[in-house]
Amino acid sequence: MQLIQLQYFCAVARCRNMRIAAKELCVSQPALSKAVGGLEEELGVRLFDRVGRGLILNEAGRTFYHQVSHILLLLDDSVRSVRRIKNAKRRDISVLFTAATFLAPRIRDEFIARRPDISVEIKCSYSADPQDVRECDFHVYATPEAAASGMTSIKLIEEPLLLACNKKHELAQRGEIELAETKDYPYQCLPPHENLHENLVNGCRKAGFEPEIAFCTEDSYAFFSGLGSGGCLTMVPEYTAFIEPQDGLALLRIRSPKCVRTLFIASHRGRELDEKCLAFQAFCFDFFRNMVENRSQRA
Repeated sequence: MQLIQLQYFCAVARCRNMRIAAKELCVSQPALSKAVGGLEEELGVRLFDRVGRGLILNEAGRTFYHQVSHILLLLDDSVRSVRRIKNAKRRDISVLFTAATFLAPRIRDEFIARRPDISVEIKCSYSADPQDVRECDFHVYATPEAAASGMTSIKLIEEPLLLACNKKHELAQRGEIELAETKDYPYQCLPPHENLHENLVNGCRKAGFEPEIAFCTEDSYAFFSGLGSGGCLTMVPEYTAFIEPQDGLALLRIRSPKCVRTLFIASHRGRELDEKCLAFQAFCFDFFRNMVENRSQRA
């Protein structure tokens, strides 16, 4: 029995689909199927039942997954501990942001100002890499993204999604709008699988149309600097898109359908949070609560 077989088994158990798991692991589907089949042969028992095109753990599989996933988590913790000892500049806390990335540097700076005895490493990404998720202490993400298996999520804030456009745009003076009224207008957005892209598409589909994506970029600077610079509409979160709205930018509230996203902070269920991690988690709750309160007072 090899470690890689156990890692492959856990990936299939999480994804419930051989093709999706192979894509996550960056291996071919036949190689993944062979590895899992070899594991089942060695154990002498089937671990999955096929349901339609998907796979679900049977009783033996659930028992095995519960134990193996815990072992892999302990192994990851051991590797992390050794690497921290090895590195001269040790990071006390590692945080992965796949949402509110614009605020990540500010969160780090303000936390370090409060707790200079704690070092923080920040990584920002539009989509969560499985290895990054395993190695981080916290994962800050937003719906419709889901927490990784084995992580516990706590709500930070729920925020409305607004439409942003140039103040010279013909819709700029509306203040509030039905999303269906924008079906003939082009949109600017971040890449597919980024949560704002998914929220835009989901909201427009609820309103009965597919959005016309005229400008799509993976470059955060190009995205934020381009807001309101052309004729495109953009869906942005009310609190976490920017510290202060840009000059020349109009923000419209969406009457219907309801367009909101929830921001979460997740931590690994099997890892005990030490005092430094608990301090960072408490800081995040305060940071986002104060942000909402201050924005509401200025409104």
